[in-house]
Amino acid sequence: MIWARRLAVITAVGMFLVLLMGANVTATGSGEGCGKTWPLCHDSFLPANTIESAIEYSHRLVTSIEGLFVAATSIVAWPLRRRFPQFKLLVPAVAATLIIQSLMGAAAVMWPQSPEVMATHFGISLVCLASAALIARIVTEARDNDEHLEQRRIAPPTGYRITMIATLVFSIVVAYSGAYVRHTGAELACSSWPTCNGELIPEFGGLAGIHTLHRLAALAISLLVVGLVVWSYRFRLERYDLHRNAVIALLLVIGQSLAGAIVVYSGLQLLATLTHAALMALLFVSLSDGVRLVLPPPMPRVEAGPVRQGSVPHMATGD
Repeated sequence: MIWARRLAVITAVGMFLVLLMGANVTATGSGEGCGKTWPLCHDSFLPANTIESAIEYSHRLVTSIEGLFVAATSIVAWPLRRRFPQFKLLVPAVAATLIIQSLMGAAAVMWPQSPEVMATHFGISLVCLASAALIARIVTEARDNDEHLEQRRIAPPTGYRITMIATLVFSIVVAYSGAYVRHTGAELACSSWPTCNGELIPEFGGLAGIHTLHRLAALAISLLVVGLVVWSYRFRLERYDLHRNAVIALLLVIGQSLAGAIVVYSGLQLLATLTHAALMALLFVSLSDGVRLVLPPPMPRVEAGPVRQGSVPHMATGD
């Protein structure tokens, strides 16, 4: 259990680093830093003497190391699937998505890829990160007392559960649209924020239209998260974990919006661009954990003795 926890935390942190390094490859235009060869770099085991080559090579190297940690975590965590039923989904998910995104990255190097495919690559990276983070969260939470589990047995309103799941699903749309903006070169198509080139509602055509649609999607998810915060405040005494989760998501949404504005006004300053991507990744992880919290917790496994029958309480806050 101790090794599972340590490996899971390292894997989650490593996956976050891989995602940021991938965003750095895109932001610096280093995708062809190793030419058209993969996994070698210019048919060599070492990078060429250029910044672009070093950036692309380091991304590949860290991804390879992360693959070893993913394999180790999967081996250690899979036997715990009876204690943690969520691992039946999360362990295969983190392994499969890392393989898929690695293959997509290799394909992007060797063959030209459309912006749609490259945006999907970012979305798969988010799923891989969230899966690794949830594994780490679950095994770390199990180290503590049973207070978390007992609190989760108080079911939230059905409407809140549906809204949380819908917000997570819509966050994928936001992430995809943001990656699509990046890969189509539409980041600076709107030179002002929150308006687009001084217009509140610009023409939905060309690169400015792509950028504006992403902003509208970001506005929609902001409203959804605000709704989750206000709604969870009503039952914060019974399910403080849900209210805390919603507040964290709101802070991440605000931070991401401000980072997006800085990206525009700084002319794609690298730190702002990476911060924008990092906050999107953390938001997706936060919402993924929120979905975990609204779902019924797995029943504890009883090895011996009689099993007491009982119903799961439901808060009387209304659906």
